[in-house]
Amino acid sequence: MQKIYALTKNINLIEKSKLIIIETNINEQLSSLHGVSFEAIQRDFKLFCKMLASLNKPILFIIFPLYEEPFKNKYYEQSKIRAINNLHLLQIKKYAFNFINMQQYYEENGIKEFFKTNDWWHQLPSIMKTLGQNIIFNLKEFKSENVEINQIPNFFAATLQDVFENVNELKKEVKKNSLFKEEVYKLSKKSRLVFKKKFQNWILLGFGVWNGKLDEFDGGCVISLIFENQKTKIVKFCRSNWFVMHGLKDGFCIDEESFLYFNADNEKQTEPSDSAGVFLDLDYANTLNVANLTNQILLVKPDENFKIDAHYDFNVLANLEVQIDEKYNFSHLIPDVVLFKEIIEEYNARMDPVKIAPLQAEIKNLKLELHQKKQNPIQTHLAYKLGRAIIENYRSFWGFLGLPFVLNYIAKKHKKEANILPCDENEKQILSYQLGLAFIKAHKAWYKGGYMWFIFRALSLKKQFGR
Repeated sequence: MQKIYALTKNINLIEKSKLIIIETNINEQLSSLHGVSFEAIQRDFKLFCKMLASLNKPILFIIFPLYEEPFKNKYYEQSKIRAINNLHLLQIKKYAFNFINMQQYYEENGIKEFFKTNDWWHQLPSIMKTLGQNIIFNLKEFKSENVEINQIPNFFAATLQDVFENVNELKKEVKKNSLFKEEVYKLSKKSRLVFKKKFQNWILLGFGVWNGKLDEFDGGCVISLIFENQKTKIVKFCRSNWFVMHGLKDGFCIDEESFLYFNADNEKQTEPSDSAGVFLDLDYANTLNVANLTNQILLVKPDENFKIDAHYDFNVLANLEVQIDEKYNFSHLIPDVVLFKEIIEEYNARMDPVKIAPLQAEIKNLKLELHQKKQNPIQTHLAYKLGRAIIENYRSFWGFLGLPFVLNYIAKKHKKEANILPCDENEKQILSYQLGLAFIKAHKAWYKGGYMWFIFRALSLKKQFGR
Protein backbone atom coordinates (compact mmCIF):
# COMPACT_ATOMS: atom_id res chain seq x y z
CA MET A 1 0.00 0.00 0.00
CA GLN A 2 2.89 2.36 0.66
CA LYS A 3 3.89 2.34 -3.02
CA ILE A 4 0.32 3.02 -4.16
CA TYR A 5 0.18 5.91 -1.69
CA ALA A 6 3.55 7.30 -2.85
CA LEU A 7 2.55 7.00 -6.51
CA THR A 8 -0.78 8.73 -5.86
CA LYS A 9 0.69 11.54 -3.77
CA ASN A 10 3.70 12.25 -6.03
CA ILE A 11 2.08 11.66 -9.41
CA ASN A 12 3.06 15.10 -10.82
CA LEU A 13 6.73 14.58 -9.97
CA ILE A 14 6.76 10.97 -11.19
CA GLU A 15 5.24 11.92 -14.54
CA LYS A 16 8.31 14.09 -15.21
CA SER A 17 10.75 11.21 -14.69
CA LYS A 18 12.66 9.44 -17.46
CA LEU A 19 12.64 6.05 -15.75
CA ILE A 20 10.69 4.58 -12.82
CA ILE A 21 12.56 1.87 -10.89
CA ILE A 22 10.50 -0.50 -8.74
CA GLU A 23 11.53 -3.10 -6.19
CA THR A 24 8.66 -4.77 -4.42
CA ASN A 25 9.01 -8.58 -4.46
CA ILE A 26 10.74 -8.62 -1.05
CA ASN A 27 7.80 -6.70 0.45
CA GLU A 28 5.25 -9.15 -0.95
CA GLN A 29 7.28 -12.12 0.20
CA LEU A 30 7.55 -10.74 3.74
CA SER A 31 3.81 -10.04 3.72
CA SER A 32 3.24 -13.70 2.87
CA LEU A 33 5.57 -14.79 5.67
CA HIS A 34 3.54 -12.66 8.10
CA GLY A 35 0.33 -14.46 7.18
CA VAL A 36 -1.19 -11.95 4.75
CA SER A 37 -3.39 -13.82 2.28
CA PHE A 38 -2.12 -14.42 -1.24
CA GLU A 39 -5.36 -12.93 -2.58
CA ALA A 40 -4.71 -9.61 -0.83
CA ILE A 41 -1.07 -9.57 -1.97
CA GLN A 42 -1.88 -10.09 -5.64
CA ARG A 43 -4.83 -7.67 -5.53
CA ASP A 44 -2.64 -4.82 -4.27
CA PHE A 45 0.24 -5.65 -6.59
CA LYS A 46 -1.93 -5.88 -9.69
CA LEU A 47 -3.53 -2.53 -8.85
CA PHE A 48 -0.09 -1.00 -8.48
CA CYS A 49 1.09 -2.38 -11.83
CA LYS A 50 -2.06 -1.10 -13.51
CA MET A 51 -1.31 2.38 -12.16
CA LEU A 52 2.30 2.20 -13.38
CA ALA A 53 1.24 1.09 -16.86
CA SER A 54 -1.15 4.03 -17.14
CA LEU A 55 1.81 6.44 -16.92
CA ASN A 56 3.21 5.34 -20.32
CA LYS A 57 6.72 5.70 -18.92
CA PRO A 58 9.68 3.29 -18.99
CA ILE A 59 9.25 1.07 -15.93
CA LEU A 60 12.09 -1.09 -14.58
CA PHE A 61 11.34 -3.85 -12.06
CA ILE A 62 14.23 -5.30 -10.04
CA ILE A 63 13.53 -8.74 -8.59
CA PHE A 64 15.86 -9.13 -5.62
CA PRO A 65 16.94 -12.40 -3.99
CA LEU A 66 15.31 -13.32 -0.71
CA TYR A 67 17.17 -15.48 1.80
CA GLU A 68 14.37 -17.67 3.11
CA GLU A 69 16.16 -19.38 6.00
CA PRO A 70 15.69 -16.62 8.64
CA PHE A 71 11.99 -16.37 7.82
CA LYS A 72 10.91 -19.99 7.95
CA ASN A 73 7.79 -20.13 10.11
CA LYS A 74 4.31 -21.65 10.01
CA TYR A 75 3.43 -19.44 7.02
CA TYR A 76 6.56 -20.30 5.04
CA GLU A 77 6.29 -22.30 1.86
CA GLN A 78 9.01 -22.20 -0.78
CA SER A 79 6.29 -22.35 -3.41
CA LYS A 80 4.96 -19.00 -2.16
CA ILE A 81 8.34 -17.38 -2.79
CA ARG A 82 8.38 -18.71 -6.36
CA ALA A 83 4.72 -17.80 -6.84
CA ILE A 84 5.28 -14.18 -5.83
CA ASN A 85 8.27 -13.84 -8.16
CA ASN A 86 6.18 -15.36 -10.97
CA LEU A 87 3.33 -12.98 -10.15
CA HIS A 88 5.80 -10.16 -10.78
CA LEU A 89 6.97 -11.70 -14.02
CA LEU A 90 3.40 -12.17 -15.28
CA GLN A 91 2.58 -8.50 -14.66
CA ILE A 92 5.89 -7.48 -16.24
CA LYS A 93 4.95 -9.49 -19.30
CA LYS A 94 1.37 -8.20 -19.38
CA TYR A 95 2.37 -4.52 -19.33
CA ALA A 96 5.69 -4.84 -21.21
CA PHE A 97 7.76 -3.59 -18.28
CA ASN A 98 11.55 -3.84 -18.26
CA PHE A 99 13.08 -6.05 -15.59
CA ILE A 100 16.29 -7.22 -13.90
CA ASN A 101 16.04 -10.65 -12.26
CA MET A 102 18.74 -10.79 -9.58
CA GLN A 103 17.01 -13.70 -7.84
CA GLN A 104 17.43 -15.90 -10.92
CA TYR A 105 20.99 -14.69 -11.54
CA TYR A 106 22.07 -15.47 -7.97
CA GLU A 107 20.45 -18.91 -8.02
CA GLU A 108 21.90 -19.89 -11.41
CA ASN A 109 25.41 -18.88 -10.29
CA GLY A 110 25.11 -20.41 -6.82
CA ILE A 111 26.02 -17.19 -5.02
CA LYS A 112 22.86 -16.43 -3.04
CA GLU A 113 24.23 -17.83 0.22
CA PHE A 114 27.60 -16.12 -0.25
CA PHE A 115 26.08 -12.63 -0.40
CA LYS A 116 23.75 -13.25 2.53
CA THR A 117 24.79 -10.89 5.31
CA ASN A 118 23.28 -9.90 8.64
CA ASP A 119 20.94 -7.65 6.62
CA TRP A 120 18.79 -10.16 4.73
CA TRP A 121 16.67 -7.52 3.01
CA HIS A 122 19.32 -5.46 1.23
CA GLN A 123 22.21 -6.13 -1.13
CA LEU A 124 25.71 -4.82 -0.42
CA PRO A 125 25.94 -1.07 -1.16
CA SER A 126 28.85 -1.52 -3.59
CA ILE A 127 26.76 -3.94 -5.69
CA MET A 128 23.79 -1.58 -5.74
CA LYS A 129 26.02 1.38 -6.58
CA THR A 130 27.45 -0.41 -9.61
CA LEU A 131 24.00 -1.61 -10.68
CA GLY A 132 22.71 1.96 -10.42
CA GLN A 133 25.57 3.24 -12.57
CA ASN A 134 24.87 0.58 -15.19
CA ILE A 135 21.19 1.59 -15.26
CA ILE A 136 22.07 5.27 -15.70
CA PHE A 137 24.47 4.52 -18.55
CA ASN A 138 21.66 2.65 -20.35
CA LEU A 139 18.73 5.01 -19.74
CA LYS A 140 17.92 5.29 -23.43
CA GLU A 141 17.69 1.51 -23.83
CA PHE A 142 14.68 0.93 -21.60
CA LYS A 143 11.42 0.32 -23.42
CA SER A 144 8.08 2.07 -22.97
CA GLU A 145 5.06 0.47 -24.62
CA ASN A 146 1.63 2.05 -24.89
CA VAL A 147 -0.60 -0.56 -23.32
CA GLU A 148 -4.35 -0.06 -23.25
CA ILE A 149 -5.45 0.41 -19.65
CA ASN A 150 -8.95 0.48 -18.23
CA GLN A 151 -9.83 3.16 -15.73
CA ILE A 152 -7.68 2.97 -12.61
CA PRO A 153 -9.23 3.18 -9.13
CA ASN A 154 -9.96 6.56 -7.59
CA PHE A 155 -7.24 6.63 -4.93
CA PHE A 156 -6.83 9.63 -2.64
CA ALA A 157 -3.59 10.37 -0.75
CA ALA A 158 -5.21 12.20 2.15
CA THR A 159 -4.01 13.94 5.29
CA LEU A 160 -5.40 13.50 8.78
CA GLN A 161 -7.00 16.94 8.44
CA ASP A 162 -8.76 15.80 5.27
CA VAL A 163 -10.26 12.72 6.88
CA PHE A 164 -11.01 13.47 10.54
CA GLU A 165 -13.28 16.04 12.13
CA ASN A 166 -11.34 16.59 15.32
CA VAL A 167 -7.68 15.85 14.55
CA ASN A 168 -6.64 19.32 15.72
CA GLU A 169 -7.51 18.27 19.26
CA LEU A 170 -4.38 16.09 19.23
CA LYS A 171 -0.95 17.29 20.22
CA LYS A 172 1.54 17.29 17.37
CA GLU A 173 5.29 17.45 16.80
CA VAL A 174 7.73 17.23 13.91
CA LYS A 175 9.92 14.15 13.42
CA LYS A 176 12.71 14.03 10.88
CA ASN A 177 15.70 12.04 9.73
CA SER A 178 17.91 12.07 6.64
CA LEU A 179 14.95 11.16 4.38
CA PHE A 180 11.76 12.40 5.99
CA LYS A 181 10.36 15.36 7.83
CA GLU A 182 6.84 14.64 9.03
CA GLU A 183 4.21 16.07 11.33
CA VAL A 184 3.02 13.43 13.79
CA TYR A 185 -0.20 13.60 15.79
CA LYS A 186 -0.28 11.96 19.21
CA LEU A 187 -3.32 9.73 19.62
CA SER A 188 -3.65 8.91 23.32
CA LYS A 189 -5.97 6.58 25.21
CA LYS A 190 -8.34 9.47 25.90
CA SER A 191 -8.75 10.53 22.26
CA ARG A 192 -11.24 9.34 19.66
CA LEU A 193 -11.00 10.53 16.07
CA VAL A 194 -14.24 10.93 14.10
CA PHE A 195 -14.31 10.33 10.34
CA LYS A 196 -15.85 13.08 8.24
CA LYS A 197 -19.24 12.30 6.74
CA LYS A 198 -18.15 13.30 3.23
CA PHE A 199 -16.00 10.15 3.05
CA GLN A 200 -18.94 7.85 3.74
CA ASN A 201 -18.59 4.63 1.69
CA TRP A 202 -14.92 5.34 0.95
CA ILE A 203 -12.45 2.64 2.02
CA LEU A 204 -9.38 3.34 4.14
CA LEU A 205 -6.53 1.15 2.87
CA GLY A 206 -3.49 2.42 4.74
CA PHE A 207 -2.24 4.78 7.45
CA GLY A 208 1.16 6.00 8.64
CA VAL A 209 2.75 5.58 12.09
CA TRP A 210 6.13 6.80 13.37
CA ASN A 211 6.81 5.81 16.97
CA GLY A 212 9.85 5.78 19.24
CA LYS A 213 13.37 6.67 18.19
CA LEU A 214 14.12 8.01 14.76
CA ASP A 215 16.16 5.31 13.06
CA GLU A 216 16.91 2.25 15.17
CA PHE A 217 14.57 -0.74 15.12
CA ASP A 218 12.99 -1.53 18.46
CA GLY A 219 10.86 -4.65 18.49
CA GLY A 220 9.51 -3.67 21.90
CA CYS A 221 7.94 -0.49 20.54
CA VAL A 222 4.29 -1.60 20.27
CA ILE A 223 1.04 0.36 19.88
CA SER A 224 -2.38 -0.73 18.67
CA LEU A 225 -5.33 1.03 17.07
CA ILE A 226 -9.01 0.26 16.58
CA PHE A 227 -10.96 1.20 13.45
CA GLU A 228 -14.66 0.88 14.21
CA ASN A 229 -17.84 1.49 12.23
CA GLN A 230 -21.43 0.30 12.65
CA LYS A 231 -20.61 -3.21 11.42
CA THR A 232 -16.88 -3.76 11.80
CA LYS A 233 -14.09 -3.47 14.35
CA ILE A 234 -10.50 -3.84 13.13
CA VAL A 235 -7.78 -4.14 15.77
CA LYS A 236 -4.34 -3.40 14.35
CA PHE A 237 -1.03 -3.73 16.21
CA CYS A 238 2.04 -1.81 15.01
CA ARG A 239 5.38 -3.11 16.26
CA SER A 240 8.02 -0.68 15.08
CA ASN A 241 9.48 2.71 15.82
CA TRP A 242 10.24 3.33 12.13
CA PHE A 243 8.15 5.51 9.85
CA VAL A 244 5.89 2.86 8.30
CA MET A 245 2.66 2.88 6.31
CA HIS A 246 0.51 0.03 7.55
CA GLY A 247 -2.04 -1.54 5.24
CA LEU A 248 -5.46 -2.86 6.19
CA LYS A 249 -5.94 -6.30 4.68
CA ASP A 250 -9.52 -5.85 3.50
CA GLY A 251 -9.76 -2.12 4.03
CA PHE A 252 -12.01 -0.22 6.42
CA CYS A 253 -15.31 1.07 5.04
CA ILE A 254 -16.23 4.49 6.40
CA ASP A 255 -19.91 4.81 7.30
CA GLU A 256 -22.09 7.29 9.22
CA GLU A 257 -20.47 6.39 12.56
CA SER A 258 -16.80 5.57 12.04
CA PHE A 259 -14.02 6.14 14.55
CA LEU A 260 -10.30 5.62 15.10
CA TYR A 261 -9.00 5.28 18.66
CA PHE A 262 -6.19 3.81 20.75
CA ASN A 263 -6.63 0.18 21.82
CA ALA A 264 -6.38 0.99 25.52
CA ASP A 265 -7.64 -2.43 26.68
CA ASN A 266 -5.22 -4.44 24.51
CA GLU A 267 -8.01 -6.17 22.62
CA LYS A 268 -6.74 -9.08 20.52
CA GLN A 269 -5.64 -8.19 17.01
CA THR A 270 -7.88 -9.07 14.09
CA GLU A 271 -5.26 -9.05 11.33
CA PRO A 272 -1.45 -9.25 11.00
CA SER A 273 0.76 -6.28 10.28
CA ASP A 274 3.08 -7.24 7.46
CA SER A 275 5.09 -4.02 7.72
CA ALA A 276 6.22 -4.46 11.29
CA GLY A 277 6.69 -8.09 12.31
CA VAL A 278 3.27 -8.70 13.89
CA PHE A 279 1.94 -12.25 13.47
CA LEU A 280 -1.75 -13.04 13.80
CA ASP A 281 -1.26 -16.12 15.98
CA LEU A 282 0.75 -14.26 18.65
CA ASP A 283 -0.51 -12.01 21.42
CA TYR A 284 0.87 -8.50 21.81
CA ALA A 285 0.39 -5.67 24.30
CA ASN A 286 1.00 -1.95 24.04
CA THR A 287 4.33 -0.75 25.36
CA LEU A 288 3.56 2.90 24.60
CA ASN A 289 0.61 4.98 25.76
CA VAL A 290 0.49 7.15 22.65
CA ALA A 291 0.44 6.39 18.91
CA ASN A 292 2.27 8.84 16.65
CA LEU A 293 0.07 9.10 13.54
CA THR A 294 1.75 10.61 10.50
CA ASN A 295 -0.11 12.71 7.97
CA GLN A 296 -0.55 9.86 5.48
CA ILE A 297 -3.91 8.23 4.81
CA LEU A 298 -4.70 6.20 1.69
CA LEU A 299 -8.36 6.10 0.66
CA VAL A 300 -10.11 4.63 -2.35
CA LYS A 301 -13.61 5.18 -3.68
CA PRO A 302 -14.95 1.68 -4.34
CA ASP A 303 -16.23 1.07 -7.85
CA GLU A 304 -15.76 -1.45 -10.64
CA ASN A 305 -12.19 -0.19 -11.18
CA PHE A 306 -11.16 -1.21 -7.66
CA LYS A 307 -12.39 -4.76 -8.04
CA ILE A 308 -9.73 -7.10 -9.38
CA ASP A 309 -10.31 -10.81 -9.58
CA ALA A 310 -7.59 -12.51 -7.56
CA HIS A 311 -7.79 -15.63 -9.68
CA TYR A 312 -4.18 -16.86 -9.48
CA ASP A 313 -3.57 -19.87 -7.30
CA PHE A 314 -0.12 -19.68 -5.75
CA ASN A 315 0.50 -23.42 -6.26
CA VAL A 316 -0.14 -23.01 -9.98
CA LEU A 317 1.94 -19.83 -10.11
CA ALA A 318 4.84 -21.50 -8.33
CA ASN A 319 5.24 -24.04 -11.13
CA LEU A 320 4.89 -21.66 -14.06
CA GLU A 321 7.74 -20.93 -16.44
CA VAL A 322 7.07 -17.34 -17.44
CA GLN A 323 8.65 -16.50 -20.79
CA ILE A 324 9.23 -12.80 -21.49
CA ASP A 325 10.65 -11.23 -24.64
CA GLU A 326 14.40 -10.79 -24.10
CA LYS A 327 14.29 -7.17 -25.23
CA TYR A 328 12.73 -6.34 -21.84
CA ASN A 329 15.33 -8.34 -19.89
CA PHE A 330 18.14 -6.14 -18.58
CA SER A 331 19.69 -8.68 -16.22
CA HIS A 332 22.97 -8.19 -18.10
CA LEU A 333 23.31 -4.92 -16.15
CA ILE A 334 23.85 -6.87 -12.93
CA PRO A 335 27.48 -6.32 -11.84
CA ASP A 336 29.81 -9.29 -12.21
CA VAL A 337 29.21 -10.41 -8.65
CA VAL A 338 30.65 -13.84 -9.48
CA LEU A 339 33.98 -12.06 -10.01
CA PHE A 340 33.37 -10.08 -6.80
CA LYS A 341 32.96 -13.39 -4.97
CA GLU A 342 36.25 -14.75 -6.36
CA ILE A 343 38.12 -11.57 -5.40
CA ILE A 344 36.66 -11.61 -1.89
CA GLU A 345 37.56 -15.29 -1.42
CA GLU A 346 41.13 -14.78 -2.67
CA TYR A 347 41.55 -11.74 -0.44
CA ASN A 348 40.22 -13.65 2.57
CA ALA A 349 42.55 -16.59 1.84
CA ARG A 350 45.51 -14.21 2.08
CA MET A 351 44.34 -11.94 4.86
CA ASP A 352 42.46 -14.28 7.20
CA PRO A 353 45.71 -15.69 8.70
CA VAL A 354 46.97 -12.13 9.23
CA LYS A 355 43.70 -11.07 10.87
CA ILE A 356 43.48 -14.22 12.96
CA ALA A 357 47.07 -14.08 14.26
CA PRO A 358 46.43 -11.37 16.91
CA LEU A 359 43.30 -13.22 18.04
CA GLN A 360 45.22 -16.48 18.32
CA ALA A 361 47.92 -14.72 20.34
CA GLU A 362 45.27 -13.24 22.61
CA ILE A 363 43.65 -16.66 23.04
CA LYS A 364 47.04 -18.14 23.93
CA ASN A 365 47.66 -15.43 26.51
CA LEU A 366 44.19 -15.86 27.99
CA LYS A 367 44.73 -19.62 28.25
CA LEU A 368 48.05 -18.98 29.97
CA GLU A 369 46.44 -16.54 32.38
CA LEU A 370 43.72 -19.07 33.13
CA HIS A 371 46.33 -21.78 33.70
CA GLN A 372 48.31 -19.50 35.99
CA LYS A 373 45.23 -18.69 38.03
CA LYS A 374 44.76 -22.41 38.58
CA GLN A 375 48.45 -22.76 39.57
CA ASN A 376 49.96 -22.13 42.99
CA PRO A 377 52.21 -19.05 42.45
CA ILE A 378 55.20 -20.89 43.92
CA GLN A 379 54.96 -23.44 41.09
CA THR A 380 55.92 -20.77 38.54
CA HIS A 381 59.37 -20.21 40.12
CA LEU A 382 62.44 -21.93 38.68
CA ALA A 383 63.69 -22.93 42.13
CA TYR A 384 60.49 -24.88 42.82
CA LYS A 385 60.53 -26.57 39.38
CA LEU A 386 64.17 -27.69 39.79
CA GLY A 387 63.68 -28.83 43.37
CA ARG A 388 60.58 -30.79 42.44
CA ALA A 389 62.44 -32.51 39.57
CA ILE A 390 65.36 -33.43 41.84
CA ILE A 391 63.03 -35.01 44.40
CA GLU A 392 61.06 -36.99 41.80
CA ASN A 393 64.09 -38.24 39.83
CA TYR A 394 66.21 -39.08 42.89
CA ARG A 395 63.87 -41.93 43.72
CA SER A 396 65.16 -44.23 40.95
CA PHE A 397 68.56 -45.11 39.52
CA TRP A 398 67.59 -44.26 35.93
CA GLY A 399 65.89 -41.09 37.04
CA PHE A 400 69.06 -40.02 38.85
CA LEU A 401 71.16 -40.69 35.74
CA GLY A 402 68.85 -38.58 33.57
CA LEU A 403 68.58 -35.76 36.11
CA PRO A 404 71.13 -33.39 34.44
CA PHE A 405 69.19 -33.52 31.19
CA VAL A 406 65.87 -32.96 32.96
CA LEU A 407 67.21 -29.97 34.88
CA ASN A 408 68.70 -28.46 31.73
CA TYR A 409 65.35 -28.84 29.88
CA ILE A 410 63.42 -27.26 32.75
CA ALA A 411 65.79 -24.28 32.90
CA LYS A 412 65.53 -23.61 29.14
CA LYS A 413 61.75 -23.96 29.10
CA HIS A 414 61.38 -21.65 32.10
CA LYS A 415 63.51 -19.03 30.40
CA LYS A 416 61.16 -19.01 27.39
CA GLU A 417 58.00 -18.82 29.50
CA ALA A 418 59.23 -16.32 32.06
CA ASN A 419 55.79 -16.05 33.68
CA ILE A 420 56.66 -15.84 37.38
CA LEU A 421 53.86 -15.10 39.80
CA PRO A 422 54.79 -13.32 43.03
CA CYS A 423 54.71 -15.17 46.34
CA ASP A 424 55.74 -14.24 49.88
CA GLU A 425 58.66 -15.62 51.87
CA ASN A 426 56.52 -17.98 53.90
CA GLU A 427 55.41 -19.78 50.72
CA LYS A 428 59.06 -20.35 49.82
CA GLN A 429 59.73 -22.28 53.00
CA ILE A 430 59.14 -25.70 51.48
CA LEU A 431 61.63 -28.43 50.55
CA SER A 432 61.08 -28.25 46.77
CA TYR A 433 61.75 -24.51 46.58
CA GLN A 434 64.73 -24.49 48.97
CA LEU A 435 66.30 -27.51 47.26
CA GLY A 436 65.96 -25.88 43.85
CA LEU A 437 67.32 -22.58 45.20
CA ALA A 438 70.35 -24.39 46.60
CA PHE A 439 70.95 -26.09 43.25
CA ILE A 440 70.85 -22.74 41.43
CA LYS A 441 73.47 -21.33 43.84
CA ALA A 442 75.61 -24.45 43.43
CA HIS A 443 75.40 -24.28 39.64
CA LYS A 444 76.53 -20.65 39.64
CA ALA A 445 79.56 -21.59 41.74
CA TRP A 446 80.37 -24.95 40.15
CA TYR A 447 84.01 -23.99 39.64
CA LYS A 448 84.37 -23.45 43.41
CA GLY A 449 83.06 -26.88 44.28
CA GLY A 450 79.46 -25.76 44.21
CA TYR A 451 78.05 -29.20 43.42
CA MET A 452 79.91 -30.76 46.38
CA TRP A 453 78.44 -28.06 48.63
CA PHE A 454 75.00 -28.86 47.18
CA ILE A 455 75.18 -32.49 48.39
CA PHE A 456 75.71 -31.39 51.99
CA ARG A 457 73.06 -28.68 51.64
CA ALA A 458 70.54 -31.19 50.28
CA LEU A 459 71.14 -33.53 53.24
CA SER A 460 70.68 -30.59 55.60
CA LEU A 461 67.41 -29.56 53.95
CA LYS A 462 66.15 -33.14 54.06
CA LYS A 463 66.77 -33.24 57.79
CA GLN A 464 65.25 -29.74 58.24
CA PHE A 465 61.99 -30.59 56.45
CA GLY A 466 61.82 -34.16 57.74
CA ARG A 467 62.01 -35.79 54.28
